[in-house]
Amino acid sequence: MILPSSLISSYMILNRTRFRIFLNISMLFLCLHVCGQTVLKDSVTRLVKSNSKMDTLRVIQLNKQAYENFSYNVKNLIEYSQQALTLAKKLNYKRGQAEAYKNLALSAMLVHGDVTALNYLNTSLAIFSSLGDTVGIATANNYIGCYYATVKDFKQALPFLLRSEKLLGNREHILKLTIFTNTGSCYLDLREFGKAKQYFEKAELVASQLQDYDWIVMSLLNSASLFIKQNDIKKALAKNEQALTLTHSHRVSPRIQQMIYLLKGDIAYKVKQYENAKIYYQTCEKLAGKMKSREYMSEIYYKYHLLDSIAGDYQSALKNFKNYQLITDSLFNKDKNEIIALYKVKFALQEREDENNRLIAIEKNNMEVISYQRTILFLSLLGLTAIGLAFVRLKKLNFALKDLNQKFVMQNSQLEEVNGIKNKIFSVIAHDLRNPFAQFISILDMFKSRLLEADEVVTLLPFLDKSVNHTIDMMDRLLVWSKSQLDGFKVKPESFNIASLIQDTVEKLQNLIDDKQLHVKIVKSEEAQAWADLEMIRIVFRNLLSNAIKFTPSQGSITVEIFKESEFVIIAFKDTGMGLNGEQLSSLFSFNLKSTRGTANESGTGLGLKICYDLLLLNNGKIRVESSVNEGSTFFISLPMKG
Repeated sequence: MILPSSLISSYMILNRTRFRIFLNISMLFLCLHVCGQTVLKDSVTRLVKSNSKMDTLRVIQLNKQAYENFSYNVKNLIEYSQQALTLAKKLNYKRGQAEAYKNLALSAMLVHGDVTALNYLNTSLAIFSSLGDTVGIATANNYIGCYYATVKDFKQALPFLLRSEKLLGNREHILKLTIFTNTGSCYLDLREFGKAKQYFEKAELVASQLQDYDWIVMSLLNSASLFIKQNDIKKALAKNEQALTLTHSHRVSPRIQQMIYLLKGDIAYKVKQYENAKIYYQTCEKLAGKMKSREYMSEIYYKYHLLDSIAGDYQSALKNFKNYQLITDSLFNKDKNEIIALYKVKFALQEREDENNRLIAIEKNNMEVISYQRTILFLSLLGLTAIGLAFVRLKKLNFALKDLNQKFVMQNSQLEEVNGIKNKIFSVIAHDLRNPFAQFISILDMFKSRLLEADEVVTLLPFLDKSVNHTIDMMDRLLVWSKSQLDGFKVKPESFNIASLIQDTVEKLQNLIDDKQLHVKIVKSEEAQAWADLEMIRIVFRNLLSNAIKFTPSQGSITVEIFKESEFVIIAFKDTGMGLNGEQLSSLFSFNLKSTRGTANESGTGLGLKICYDLLLLNNGKIRVESSVNEGSTFFISLPMKG
């Protein structure tokens, strides 16, 4: 949580993290208004159009125009940033390049929220460092801290924010406003209320000295959010009213006014004054409509949905909820889910290590107790009674220690297994995932060095597209397999039609089938229902059919046969492909990963078959293979039928 708008949304009746993170990024750059960049958006636009000279002034104007578009038009933000970067490189204008990279980082956070922003910020930081620009270095550190806060890694964000503050030292600079506010917000999310209050007060003092009423009002809203976190609604309302009063006597930006009415509506909602809450939300909606502020409109639709539900108008509630989803779904993409999956793997490993360390500490403590008891036993030799009591106590402790040692050995074995999994995953990444990116970077370098022309790059695009798609597919498989190995999968069995699932899988891979002119046939003696986790089996079928396509030559055939045996349904995937030798068959379902090539030079590692094997075990299924070199392979899958 970075700035007051995100503080507001963290105290809503339902905490919607997506809206909060997006709003953090938007509000982060409000300091542009007070950092010597007060030129109005239209004015900067006219300056850019009127100055067509290819000089440093135009770079500055393009960067300003990019800044002014951050909350209005993301497309323009990216376009102006790229124009500024291209021209700055042509002129060898380093400061202009650093500013342009910062803008591109902003666009990456707004649109993707992924690590591309960190790449841009690291480049910007390196340029500012080479120029010895302390303010620029501090600004880049502040941005990096904000990025980590958007992915809720507040402990990682704080060192960058504190470093930014240290770089400025006693220097009186407007950048301190956003640093103090961001640092206070991180402490608030970590529930360190004392430190949060301290930094909010620092920000309020600087804003008062500068007589900047946007930031004065924002400081009041920060305090209101802190009071809400501490369940002091009366004080929160007083701060909000004070902020609203200032908007009547001083010019305050529409974005800040939206924050005031949104928070005021939330407070009214919390005390069940629903009519008043709706009035405040409507005022906020008008302001958001004028600014075309999609993140605020998303939040307002959600508020209307809640109010309509309370009033019993479910048709209107459904309509508002759909509007809310339309906006939020467009603001967030698949990349965040992949990042979350990677974080889950990281945290699972960390939890196992923490448990192991805890057991080591307990064992050490018990060893100290045993040592103490042995001393008592030695001294108690003076009396048989004392010796007997000490012996009984020691025996109990020894049993407890033995049990604890067994747990320790088990935990240590599990940790070694997980570390082994991690090392294997890294080895695959180093070999099979790094190569496509290395090729991609090599092509880009050749293009930048003018060793390749644009039309030559275009001819390479189909190859790059296949390479990237393969890499993404491989990463998905790694995440699925590692999650299953870390006890992350919960099997949810259900009854489903095998033939329908296979037909759906064939349709989704039809482009690959058509490219190699393969004949695919589904043969079934009768309808068969399986009892298993549908999504897991979908992964298995997709892997097996993909392998059959990959290792079958052009104009070959693939047959999928479905039949029943006892209480199981059998699915046989038969191809006329390359086949497997004895050595390949013996290590087929192990983690002995080796890169292989298909008949059209398609890349593969064997990880897919390992995933199939593990997922089938989870569903009480089996897999076996029959194969002959140059004659083809048949993979037999057995799944339990619905009883």
